[in-house]
Parts: sequence; C-alpha cells; structure tokens
Amino acid sequence: MSKIREMIINAEKHEQEKQKEFNIAKVLISFAIYLIAAGTLMDYVSIPVMLKTIGFMLTGHAFFFLWKSSIKES
Repeated sequence: MSKIREMIINAEKHEQEKQKEFNIAKVLISFAIYLIAAGTLMDYVSIPVMLKTIGFMLTGHAFFFLWKSSIKES
C-alpha cells in the first residue's frame, strides 16, 4: 500500500474514533443534565411532576437527535 493511502485510512479511522467519543460525550452530558434536573425538581415538586418533566425532556432530546440525523442523511 502506498504511504498516502495509509495516511488517508489512518485519518478516516481517527475521524471515526473522534465521532464515537463525541457521541459518548453527548450521552453522558445528557444523562448528567437529567440527573441535575431530577435533583432540582425533587426539592420543589412532587415525584409525578418530576417524572413527567424528565419524560418531556427526554422526548424532546430524542426528537432533536432524530431531526439532526435526518438532516445528515439528506
């Protein structure tokens, strides 16, 4: 294999690893935000209201990621 081809393959692998790490970071940050929101809501509202609020947050986040993935495919 030529040196340039090896460099291109290595760059693609590096980009894939970077994207994978970015996706993991998004999940962890989202999870942290939900935990912080749950802790805050537990101080001020009842459990059912807290669960509904977090459910709406998760649903909104899921729709956002679906929207972003449909834009990338287009």
